Amino acid sequence: MGRIPDDVIARVIEAHDIVAVIERHVPLKRAGSAFKGLCPFHDEKTPSFTVNPSRQSFKCFGCGKGGTVITFVMLHLRMAFPEALRMLAQERGIPVPDSREPAGPPKGELEACLRALSFAQELFTRALASEEGAEARRYLEARGFPAEAQERFGLGYAPAGWDRLLAAAAARKIDVATLELAGLVVPRSSGSGHYDRFRHRITFPVRNLLGQVVTFGARALAPDDMPKYLNGPETPVFRKGATLFALDMARDGTRRRGEALLMEGYTDVLMAHRFGFDAAVAGMGTAFTPQQATLLRRFVPRVVLVYDGDAAGRAAAEKAIDLLLAEGLEVKVASLPEGRDVDEILLEEGAAAFQAVLDQGQGVLDYMLAALRARLDLASPHGRAQAAEALVKTIARVKSHVERDFMLRTLVERLGGGVETERLLRRMLGEASGAPAAAARTPAAPAAPGEGSFQSRHQRLDELLLLAVACAGGPLAERVLRAVGPEDFGPGVRQRLYTGLIALREAHGTCDAAALVVRFAEDPEACAELADLPQGPDLAERGERFVDHLERRRRLQRRMEAAQQAREASDPQGPLGEMLSTHPARVTPTPALPPAPPQAPFPAAPRAGPESPG
Repeated sequence: MGRIPDDVIARVIEAHDIVAVIERHVPLKRAGSAFKGLCPFHDEKTPSFTVNPSRQSFKCFGCGKGGTVITFVMLHLRMAFPEALRMLAQERGIPVPDSREPAGPPKGELEACLRALSFAQELFTRALASEEGAEARRYLEARGFPAEAQERFGLGYAPAGWDRLLAAAAARKIDVATLELAGLVVPRSSGSGHYDRFRHRITFPVRNLLGQVVTFGARALAPDDMPKYLNGPETPVFRKGATLFALDMARDGTRRRGEALLMEGYTDVLMAHRFGFDAAVAGMGTAFTPQQATLLRRFVPRVVLVYDGDAAGRAAAEKAIDLLLAEGLEVKVASLPEGRDVDEILLEEGAAAFQAVLDQGQGVLDYMLAALRARLDLASPHGRAQAAEALVKTIARVKSHVERDFMLRTLVERLGGGVETERLLRRMLGEASGAPAAAARTPAAPAAPGEGSFQSRHQRLDELLLLAVACAGGPLAERVLRAVGPEDFGPGVRQRLYTGLIALREAHGTCDAAALVVRFAEDPEACAELADLPQGPDLAERGERFVDHLERRRRLQRRMEAAQQAREASDPQGPLGEMLSTHPARVTPTPALPPAPPQAPFPAAPRAGPESPG
C-alpha cells in the first residue's frame, strides 16, 4: 500500500485550528500565548496539558503525550491514522486518495452505500415521527424509550409495504443496484425486481466509529413476523464480526471508566446508556469474534461481560472470555439474575440495582469455577481433574506471566491441592501455552536506565536541541549535519527523527519542523517529541554554543586518537604502550553525544524540558 501524500497531510493539519478541535473534548483556558487544561489521557488535578496555537501542537508535561491535531484525534478517539486523517479531511472537504486502503470495493461504491444508508435512516426516523409510526412509538414508550430517547438514539420505523423505501429512493435518484449493495433491498426470487428488506419494523441504526450508519438491526412489530430480530447483511461498509453496536457512543464512557460493558442485545445497550452506563456495547447478534476482541483492546484494558444468567448466556460468556484473554484484556463477568434482562433491572429497580450487579462481578477464575461446580462434582478426584484441565486451558490464554502465575496459585488453593498439585498444573500450563512450565516464574532481565534517569533526561534535551537547530536551517544547521550523524543519537524515536530529517534534506534540499511533522504524522511517539522541540529567540544562541561544544570535543577526540596511534607506533612496548594495553578504556573515544554530567555542557544556555513548553 502506498503512502498518503505529504501535501494532503499538511493541508489537513493547516486547515484545522487545533485549539478549536481539542476544545470539543477538553475545556481549555488561555495561559499567555498558549492554552491549558486537564489532560484527557491521564488523571490529574493540576493542568499540565498545553495547546500551542502558533505551533499547532499539543503537549502534556505529565504523561508526555503530544503532537498535531491528527495525533490528538488518533489518541482521544482511538482511531488509526488513516481513519483520523479522513475524518478531519472530510470536515474541511479535502479529498484523500485511497492509496493506503487494502484491496476492496472502489471508493465510489463505498460512498454510494453510505449515502443510501443515510437516506434510509432519514426515511425511517421521519416515518417513526409520522402518524404511520404511532404503533412503533407506543411499543418503544412501553419498553422504556420515550420520545427524547427515540430521537437521541436515532430509532426509526420501516413502513409496511414491499416497496416504500424503493419508491422513495427512486425519487432521490438512488438506483436499485446501490440499495441492494447497501443491504436495503432484496432481489425477488423470480428474478424480476426487488423488495424492501425491512418492513413494518422498528429500526436500530448501527454506526461505524465515524458515526456513519452502516446497517440496521430491526425488530418486528407483528407477532407472526419472523425472524423477530433481523440484521442487515454484510456489505462493502459493514462486517458483522468486526463491528460493535454503540461503540461510537461509548468512546467517552469507556475512556472514563477504563472498561467496556459488553452486553448481548441492542435494547440492553441503549437502556444502559439512557441510565448513564455509557460504556455499554454489544456484538451483532452472533457469537463474539476475535476481531471484536481486538477492536475492544484499542479502547480499554478491561471488559465486563454482562450476559444472561441462563445456560446459553453462560456458554457465550465462556467463549468470549477466551477471546478477550487472548487479546491481553482483563475480564470480569457480571452475570444477570436468570430470567432478567438489563433493561428490566434498570426500569424496575433503577441504576443502583444494576450497579450492584456490576459490583458483584467475578474474576475469570472464580466465574469459571462456579460454572464448573454447577456441572461437575468437585468433591471427586475425577471432577477436580476435569475442572483443572478446563481452567488451565483458560489460564494459558492470559498474556501476562505474572497474572498467569497468580491465577495458577489461586487455582491450586481453590482445588485444595499442595506442592505436587501445583507442579502438575504448571506442567499442564506449559503444555497448554506452548512454553516451559517455569516460564511464568522467570524474572525479567533488569531494565536499562529509562527516560526517567538524570542522564537520559539531559541526553534527550541535547538531542531535541540538535533536532530543533537542524530544522531551523541556515549555516548552523549545516554545521550540525556535518558534525552529527544518526549513530550519535541514542537508539529510539529521536534517532528515527534525525534520520528522517536527513532523508528529507537529501530528497528536497531542505527540511523544517513542519515537514518533519508531516513525515512522521502517523507516529504518535515521534509527534510527541516534535511537539517538545525547543524554540524561542535564544534558540540560535543556545544551539551555537552546543555545536561549538561538540566540535571542540570532536577535535580533542581526534587529537587523542592521533597521539595514541603515534605513541603506539614509536614505542609500542614502552611504559605508555603497556599502560594502553592494560587500561584501554582510559583513551577510548567518547561518543559525540555522551550522557550529560550533572551540569549542562553549556551552563548559560536555558533548556527546554518538561518544566517549560519552549
